[in-house]
Amino acid sequence: MYCFSLKAYSETASFRLPETHSFQKSLPLPPLTTIIGLLGAALGLSFAESMEFYHNNNIKIGVIGKSQSRTNDLWKYRKIKSQETVSAVLTREILFGLDLEIFIATENEKITSNIRDAFIDPCYALTAGCSDDLLKIKKVRPVIVTNPEPLYDFSYTVLPGDQSNNYEANIDIDKIPLEVEIYTPQVFLLPVEFDFTDKGRRVKRREHFTFIDVPVKLIKPVLGLKYGDKSVALL
Repeated sequence: MYCFSLKAYSETASFRLPETHSFQKSLPLPPLTTIIGLLGAALGLSFAESMEFYHNNNIKIGVIGKSQSRTNDLWKYRKIKSQETVSAVLTREILFGLDLEIFIATENEKITSNIRDAFIDPCYALTAGCSDDLLKIKKVRPVIVTNPEPLYDFSYTVLPGDQSNNYEANIDIDKIPLEVEIYTPQVFLLPVEFDFTDKGRRVKRREHFTFIDVPVKLIKPVLGLKYGDKSVALL
């Protein structure tokens, strides 16, 4: 398997849970579909084309990262109610100072290299959720050859499936500063496939994903890549 990683940073980011409305809570890291959208933006593809490219080329994706803090932002918007346009407000959760490392792997060396080249010189601006949350690419690493293996230890990443009963804490709580927020693994049911029509897109399929914060050790391993000293699961 051919793999490369890229490091990125965004001053602000927001990855809204699909079913939230007046309070738009953010996922702690970009979900699979957001990363597929980033890949497509780099290549100059629409989102529908990005999803097709992802599935046709059996692309595997992983992500590691964390933000410095979170805050809430009040947004004013207009909506149509009873054929009348009225003003309303919503609260959006914002991640501040988001550092990411994204991993992309395929079985085809040429496709992997083409994706890597696209991130070096993307066709469209890359964002971390909203259109004004610009994502800065800090470094794109070379393509390497690596093989997936069962992995147990993870932190600040996303795992496939519901791992809520498949982990043990792997931290020394006495060494964590009091001002640092820590979160237990969170499981979300998220879209992974869509039907695209002239009227827009509708969710076709969802899967569970487990978002890991502080280090955990799995009881049963998941398949992933050992990239230096980092463990990343494949999505």
